[in-house]
Amino acid sequence: MNEQQVVEQFKQAIMSLDPEATRRCLNEHSILVTQINEPWFSFDTPAIVAAAAKGNREVVDVLLEYGADLHAKSSWWAGGFGVLHHDHHELSRYLIERGAPVDIHAAAALGMLDAVKQMVERDPNAVNERGPDGQVPLHFATDHRIMDYLLTQGADIDKRDVDHGSTPAQWAIDNADKCRFLIERGAATDIFMAIYLGDTERVRTFIQTDPECLQAQVGCGNFTSGDSDGGHIYVYKLGANTRPYSLAARRKHPEIVELIAKHCSLDQRLLMACMQADSRAVHTLLEQNPNLVQSLTSEELSAIADAAWNNEIQTVRVMLEAGFPVDSRRTSKEFTALHNAAMRGNIELVRLLLTHGASVQLTHGYGGNALGCCTWGSVHFRDAEGDYPAVADHLIQAGAPLPNQVSGSEGVKEVLVRYGVSKET
Repeated sequence: MNEQQVVEQFKQAIMSLDPEATRRCLNEHSILVTQINEPWFSFDTPAIVAAAAKGNREVVDVLLEYGADLHAKSSWWAGGFGVLHHDHHELSRYLIERGAPVDIHAAAALGMLDAVKQMVERDPNAVNERGPDGQVPLHFATDHRIMDYLLTQGADIDKRDVDHGSTPAQWAIDNADKCRFLIERGAATDIFMAIYLGDTERVRTFIQTDPECLQAQVGCGNFTSGDSDGGHIYVYKLGANTRPYSLAARRKHPEIVELIAKHCSLDQRLLMACMQADSRAVHTLLEQNPNLVQSLTSEELSAIADAAWNNEIQTVRVMLEAGFPVDSRRTSKEFTALHNAAMRGNIELVRLLLTHGASVQLTHGYGGNALGCCTWGSVHFRDAEGDYPAVADHLIQAGAPLPNQVSGSEGVKEVLVRYGVSKET
């Protein structure tokens, strides 16, 4: 086994949250011990930070036993992450006891008001200090007292992070308590925020003030990451290419859905009905407008690929019944519904798409096909609900081209070997 294979085996042990395999790797390969703080993981991250981000104390303890440095941080260009910059607060407090350094971002996240005050008293500029991803303390804080303190000390309520170009309120869109708190304190809002929070009156005001707000799209216009290619935080919180009508359908606020339906176009009404998996409404619209699906743009038809990525099986089923081409995508470089379903390991959705003729041959812009998406996803995405071996098996039975060598999770590798794929590199 060469050095690269040793490192990959080590990475997979940690990402699989397997302390025994992690210890075995370290025992068998001295290079892993001498280079245990190397940034081998995604986003230039060392092993101890990757394990802490996964929240697995057992793996963390193994790494510490072999000399991992609690001061280690990722060397991510926009601002490095340390072992305390994650949501696993119980583990963070344990790591602080073991000697992990506490900066103002970690203190804000952990509700350590006294520590935050001490840091600001030493350096008033700390309230807007850049940290991981170029975020400021207000991006991390959730405690009302800490947020209030930071704001009274001059924190910029709408300060955007470096990597995603997004404000603290936008980062908190899926934390209703924090998001509403910041809005009450004067944070800038947007149509997506209003819809997500179920704020009908704010949605109504947005539409009355600027009807074009219903044409907003995550990844376009004001919802990009600016000079960074990191993508606006809504890409990760809401999904790439999300539009107001699609978010309203997904959030299932009846008043907001009805309000937006009154102001959106016919094709958007069809898409919204599909996203609600409302087959009756879809049928009615198509009875009145038989060529409506055929009139949709490639951008609109690609909603089926987005629904697949979101594991929205009923939405995909309604779209297929309405006549959406099963392999619709924005461009030939993007992912089809089957690519996305395979990436998530969603066997039910894979079966549905294959039944409707989805291509196992089509490749995306990175050169992979659906089977490649499955093998990659089984290691790098690792959807907890996914059944990657079953997906791989089903795709191969459907005629997916076999790769030259095995890759993927152990379960996927076993499937590939069973079909005759070589283990050799």
